[in-house]
Amino acid sequence: MASTSDFIIYLDDDLDKNRLIALLRREGWTVVSPRAIGTSGFSDEEHLTYCSQRGYPILTRNARDFRQLHEAWQAQGKQHAGILAVYAERDLGKNMSDYDIVRAVKNFLASGISIANQFVVLNHWR
Repeated sequence: MASTSDFIIYLDDDLDKNRLIALLRREGWTVVSPRAIGTSGFSDEEHLTYCSQRGYPILTRNARDFRQLHEAWQAQGKQHAGILAVYAERDLGKNMSDYDIVRAVKNFLASGISIANQFVVLNHWR
């Protein structure tokens, strides 16, 4: 994997927020925003296809749908650059804030584990 300063991350529509973008960029990462590049409103599969063609992992709160998509792609032998997923907690007070998400991404990247073709639950990395 490239160094974390070379890290490029694509945001799903549900996380395409100015505050999160600013926090991710503060870490030195390149953030690709659907609003900025005209892919806002794409289906989940279109977002994942766009990312896989460019080697971008995707960050999403749409965890259940992307897990299903990940499993379908695995079954079809399709490759992707990784899915970083945030699950909603039953206890709303435990939901991940933007700061928690950034910390979890940092912790995951620091682990040295390859993200390619993986479905990573960021809740476990905060």
